Amino acid sequence: MVMRIAIPAAALLLAVTPAVADTFGGFSGVDTPYLVNRDRVCYPLEVKDGKATGASTCEKEVTADVIAKLSIKDPIAQRGPKATFAATASGKMLTVTKKASGDPVVVWNAIDPIGKVVEVYASQYEDRVAVAYTTRRLGKEVTDVVAFELIKTTGRDKPITPATPTTPTTATNPTPTAPATTPAPPVDAKLAKAIEAAQKAPAKKALAAWQAVLAIDKDHSEAQYRVAAAKAGAKQTADAIAALETLAKSTRADAIDWLVEARFDKAFAAIRADAKFRAAVGLDRKAQTPYERIMGFGGTWEQTGTSCESPEVKLTVNRDRTAKLRVKTVCRGSVFDQPFKGTWRIEQDGIVLTLPTKGKAASVKDEAPCVFEKHGDEDALRCTLDRDLEFTVLPTRR
Repeated sequence: MVMRIAIPAAALLLAVTPAVADTFGGFSGVDTPYLVNRDRVCYPLEVKDGKATGASTCEKEVTADVIAKLSIKDPIAQRGPKATFAATASGKMLTVTKKASGDPVVVWNAIDPIGKVVEVYASQYEDRVAVAYTTRRLGKEVTDVVAFELIKTTGRDKPITPATPTTPTTATNPTPTAPATTPAPPVDAKLAKAIEAAQKAPAKKALAAWQAVLAIDKDHSEAQYRVAAAKAGAKQTADAIAALETLAKSTRADAIDWLVEARFDKAFAAIRADAKFRAAVGLDRKAQTPYERIMGFGGTWEQTGTSCESPEVKLTVNRDRTAKLRVKTVCRGSVFDQPFKGTWRIEQDGIVLTLPTKGKAASVKDEAPCVFEKHGDEDALRCTLDRDLEFTVLPTRR
């Protein structure tokens, strides 16, 4: 006789329900937190002497407006040949390493044994890394997420809810003393021809072409930068960093432009976590010049909007001194989205935006001053477009 047993539908559903999985939502672009699922904001564990301890501090059911202020960036999964980090697990021990060399970056012990590493993510600045891993809890396999602050760049305490920028009543934050600089000498015909040839050279001939520029002008900032990039692309790490260190010692006024550019260039992605690289390009020190203050995190600044109260603002400034500004206001179903294009220049302790009307020549009336102000341990930028439009934006990590 075959005995048939009726299985309740609920029990059958439970049997095939997949493991509960936390989802990594990305790192904040303006602070240190990271997002788990859609509404849990957590802070990464601090790394000291290659180790991290404890569990991340999190706040559940965080409101959408608070999450919006964190400017969460899409997660960057560490896969393929361009990955910087990898992770392995043994028992309760999780080890994050540099993928290229296998050198350990951080070791951490979980509360429960780790089943396997699901995914590894890096922040866009590569100062933070997150790992999704499986573990068993109450008889079920679940996915947890832990993150680590590899390099402490903010010096902040750990408030879960980020503060809204306010206009300070004190004087603006002074720029740290900058090293003395010298202008580049006039470009003669021979040098100009060499630069043009190098800019047009195919990838395989770029290194030789830029070295030819340096043979004419040994302190040419762009040439030093391009040589470093070519060396990095050829996996000649020591030579690439040496070239950047030479550029860092330059007294040319535009040297800092190219050092900041190197912070984000994909050519240096594989060595961005290298301490010597970070020291050469100034990733972990305070800005020393107005240019570094405005461009140090990539040149993008944002203000989170509040319905009917303050506009959503995104300001992007580029190395070539072009600028884009978008101001979006939402109130009672009405949306006003205003894009601007123009230029920017450094002026004293701030910058001046020039945003002319399309099709018309720029004039003084099109200029908008922006000044740096203190916001916690970082800079804020307050800009005045006219009597009715003033905003304060915070830097967004590229």
